[in-house]
Amino acid sequence: MEKDFFIVDFEFTLYTKPVGRPRAFFSEILEIGAVKIDRDTFEITGHIEEFVKPRFFPKQAAESMEFCMITESDMKNAIEFGDMLELMSSLYVPGETFFVSWGDADYDVVAQSCERYALPNPILREDYLDLAAAYKMLKGDAKTPGLQMAIDELGVDAEGYGHTAYDDAFNTGKVLLKLIDRGWRPEAVCGPPSG
Repeated sequence: MEKDFFIVDFEFTLYTKPVGRPRAFFSEILEIGAVKIDRDTFEITGHIEEFVKPRFFPKQAAESMEFCMITESDMKNAIEFGDMLELMSSLYVPGETFFVSWGDADYDVVAQSCERYALPNPILREDYLDLAAAYKMLKGDAKTPGLQMAIDELGVDAEGYGHTAYDDAFNTGKVLLKLIDRGWRPEAVCGPPSG
């Protein structure tokens, strides 16, 4: 392996109703879960588990918090978006770390949030690894599988609860290690998201 793995999952606001979308709406990150895995030992060498204060769309944040089981009490100790980026930068080293997520939404939400907050995005596109797309390609499926489906198909001993950022990141890491154990290598599929 040439790079360590920084596996990230975000819970963030969504707007799914057919009408009434707030002007200039974008998804705000409400929670980050992340684990860093050493490329040689496959041991966890760092982690992040934090709630993040939304700034722009409080109504949509409240609706999404209910779905993600995030309480007002959780938000009392939430960090600012810029502080979250600093935590990420303490574990993710550009060019030396894969930024791994299940699907492209996590990469997209941090990139768009950085743009809206007028902060530099610490994640290099060439370090991005969409593990869901890689798993889909490995299986030869037409449809991208959900994380739970991959966990079930690979016989991964999952922990925690779905739609909680740290547990999803941790379990995505377990899927990654299971694929590597079966001989898969990430270097061939890493790169910018399509679109």
